Amino acid sequence: MTLANRITVGRLVLVPVFVVLIMSYTRDQQWLRYAALGVFVAASISDGIDGFIARAYNQKTKLGAVLDPLADKLLINLALVFLAVNEELRTPVPAWFPVIILGRDVIIVIGAYLINEYFGPVRARPQISGKLTTAFQMALIIAVLLELPPRVVFGILYFTLAVAIVSFADYLRAGIKQVGNEDQA
Repeated sequence: MTLANRITVGRLVLVPVFVVLIMSYTRDQQWLRYAALGVFVAASISDGIDGFIARAYNQKTKLGAVLDPLADKLLINLALVFLAVNEELRTPVPAWFPVIILGRDVIIVIGAYLINEYFGPVRARPQISGKLTTAFQMALIIAVLLELPPRVVFGILYFTLAVAIVSFADYLRAGIKQVGNEDQA
C-alpha cells in the first residue's frame, strides 16, 4: 500500500474518533470540542497531504481514487450531521444544511453510476467548484467547532451553500455533456 493510501486510511480511522468526540461533547466538557477540532483539522490537512504525495511521487492508484473521495465525504458529511444534532454547540449547523449537502452528493454519485453503467466510464473530472465546496465545508465545520459568532458561522454556511449549488450545476453540466456526446456517437 502506498504512503498516500496509508494517509487516506488514517483519515478514515479519524472519522469515528471525531464522531464519538462531538457526540460526547457537552458545555461542561469543552475539551471534547477542542479534541474534535484537533481531529478534524488533522484529517483535513491529511486530505491535502495524501493528494500531494500521490501526485508528487507518482503514487496515484485505483484504490486511492476510491478511498480519497470516500474519506472526504464520510468526514465532512458525518461532521455536518453530528454538528446539526448536538444542541450543546453555540451555533449548531441547521438540520436542513446536511440534508441538502447529502442530497447533492447522493445525486452526483447516482448520476456518475448511471453514466458509467449506460454510457461508459465517467469522463468528468473533479471540478474547481467541487474542491472549493469541500474547502468551505471544512471551514464551516471549523468555525462551528471554534464557536465563532453566529453571524460568521452563518455567513460561511450560506457561502458554502452557494458554492455547493454551483459545483452541483458544474457536475450536472459535465454529465449531460457526456451523455449528449454518447448519444451522437
